[in-house]
This record gives sequence, C-alpha cells and structure tokens, in this order.
Amino acid sequence: MKDLKKFVSKVLLLSIILNILTTSISLAYDNIDRYSKGSILIDQLTNRTLYEKNPDKKMPLASLSKMMTFLIAIESIKEGKVKENDIIEIDQEIAKVKGSSYKLKVGEKVPLIELMNGLMIVSGNDAAIAIAKHIGGSVDDFVKIMNKKTKELGMKNTSFVNPNGLPIYSLKEPSKPPKENISTPRDISILAKYMFDNYEKEVTSITDKQVYSYPERGFCKNNTNVLLQLIPDVDGVKTGYTGNAGYCLCFSMKTHKDDKNDCDNRLIGVVLGTNHKNKRTQASMSLLEYGKQNFKTKNIAQKDELVGKKYICGIPDMEVALKTEEALYIVCNEDEEIKSEVTLKEINYPIKQGELLGVIKYYDSNGNELGKLNIVSKNNLDEISFKNKMKILLKKYGF
Repeated sequence: MKDLKKFVSKVLLLSIILNILTTSISLAYDNIDRYSKGSILIDQLTNRTLYEKNPDKKMPLASLSKMMTFLIAIESIKEGKVKENDIIEIDQEIAKVKGSSYKLKVGEKVPLIELMNGLMIVSGNDAAIAIAKHIGGSVDDFVKIMNKKTKELGMKNTSFVNPNGLPIYSLKEPSKPPKENISTPRDISILAKYMFDNYEKEVTSITDKQVYSYPERGFCKNNTNVLLQLIPDVDGVKTGYTGNAGYCLCFSMKTHKDDKNDCDNRLIGVVLGTNHKNKRTQASMSLLEYGKQNFKTKNIAQKDELVGKKYICGIPDMEVALKTEEALYIVCNEDEEIKSEVTLKEINYPIKQGELLGVIKYYDSNGNELGKLNIVSKNNLDEISFKNKMKILLKKYGF
C-alpha cells in the first residue's frame, strides 16, 4: 500500500511538471502567474525584478513570517547572544500553540538548532514561540525585534504581531477581523535576498532538506515545500497557509554558469494568496520556468578593464588612464538591447591611482537601470615637470 501511494504521488508530481513545461514558456507576461493575488521574481546577484504581479499589495503572509524568526535566530547565534546548542525547556505556553506543529510537549528539552529545523521544514508554530521566548525573553519583545529588522532591511510595507503568522482573534469580539502579520511580495523578496546574501550556508543547510528527522524525539516529517521534490536546484525557502492568507510560498532556485550564464546566480520568488496548494506549486514553477528560459546572467565588464584615456588640460604627457573598478554582471532578456551611459567628473591635477573619476550605467530598452560601475584612475599623476605645471596655470587663466 505504501509503495502504491508513493507511485501515485510521483505520477501526480510528474503531471504538474509536464503541465508547467508545456505551457509556461508560451504564456504572455500577464498570464504567467494565473493563480496568486500577488507575486514577484527577482535574481539574487543584481536584484533585477524579472516578473511582478501586485508586488506591493499588502496581504497576510501566514508562515512566511517564520523567515524573519529564522533570520533573527541566525543573527542572534552569529552575534553570540545565544548558541545553536542551547537547550530550551518547553512550557505550557509553547506546547498549547495550535496549527502546524513540531509537536512539542511540556517539559521537553530541545536544542535551539532543532527548533530552527522544526520552524522552517515542518512549519512548527510551537517552535516559533519557543525560539521567540528564548531569544527575546518574551514573545512581545521578540516581535519588537522583528519589526525593527523590517525597518533595517527597507521592508516598508511589513508589520509583525507574532513570530509564526497565526491570526490573532479577539476573545471579546470573535467576529472582528483578526490581527495578522502583513507584508508584500516585494518585501518578502527583500528579506529572502538578504538571507541568501549574508547567510546562504546557514539558510540552505536547513531549507534544502526534503525530510527532517529528529530520532531523539521520534520525529520525522517531509518538508512542506514540495518544489524541493520537483526541481533539483530549488533550495528553499518557506511555505505558508491560513484561511485569510491562502497558500503562500517564498522559493529559491540556483542557476549555474554554462553557455548561457557567465556565472552562478539564484532566482528568488514569492507567491501570495493562491486558493489551493497545487495552484501555489503551479504558479511558483511557472515563475521559475519563465525566469530560467527568458533571462541570462552576463558579464558585461571585467575588473580593471580599460575604458579610455583623458588628458589634463589637453596636455599629451598628462595622460590619465581610466579603468573599471570591479567586474559587473547584469541579468538581461535574450532580446534586450543594452545601452550604456558614461558620466565623468572634471579631471584635475593631481590624480591618485584608484581615484573615483566617473561611472558607467547600463540600461535596458525601457530605460530601467540594470547596473552601474565606477570608473577609476589606473595611474598616479602627482609628479609632473615644471613645464607642465606652467601649462596648467596658463590654461587655468585662459592663456
């Protein structure tokens, strides 16, 4: 019977994949995501928005809230405020939490790192409360840390009322709309990009697990993110669901250096508010397929690449070589025409090697900036002859 269930499950997953692959490439831009209330797809390296649908619409984010709880736990460990092997004793407040659960029981003693696994892999609402109390001292104080972090990251449309995303109903007015964590597709993508930019190893060591087991507790459960089973390069991040929020997902997929891409990169996407878990999967896969098929990561300039030369006051032996400060990669569509614009400041004697002298900006055909690169001096020009000093003075005063 178990083998039959596994077979049926694989057939269903395969049918979803085939449906996505045969339809997504041909879809018009406005029809790529047909199921969510809001979504976004960006790349990690350049932060270019590759697709968006109501990206700034404020909506409940359900268990995607746990991404912020997870981030604060990672940073608290990094800063030495707590240790990943800290033992946390489970109390009544933690054990009574409802919804998706890590099945914590009163009196249990669980390491922080295992609670972090239970938080992200099986979406344990109880694990979120345990982490919050350990790091913040209380749930309310931890929520203050969450909201402070949103401001630091520039998540302008996000607010938290708890660490797990469960709606909070009023006992006095049960018919009143609940208090909920609120965010937008764009804000969640900002959070995910920050997590990968700064803590990729710590994040993926947990979010990339298809199955989580903790034998000491007799616990074993599949990751709630089904994309991990469908696409090998997917390595995160978090699912979410409540009745008000619908089915939500923040997902990530590695892209690799090949004949199309000049370096490794990662696609990061968010879908909010789908009305079925399969539609959440289809919307997410469509976005990933669209991004993978239609965009490439290209090296548009090398580090120390010669840009040109300038001559101070037009004097031939007062040459300043101009070079790029760093390499630059951009993400662009196969058919895009990339335009560049060079802006140089007035160049005067003396010049130091590495001095900032200008900038190159790259734009797509619609005028959207794709990237920019500093132009610096390749050479020093601080010791010149008396003759050239006189030439500069004469030029300065109009002779």
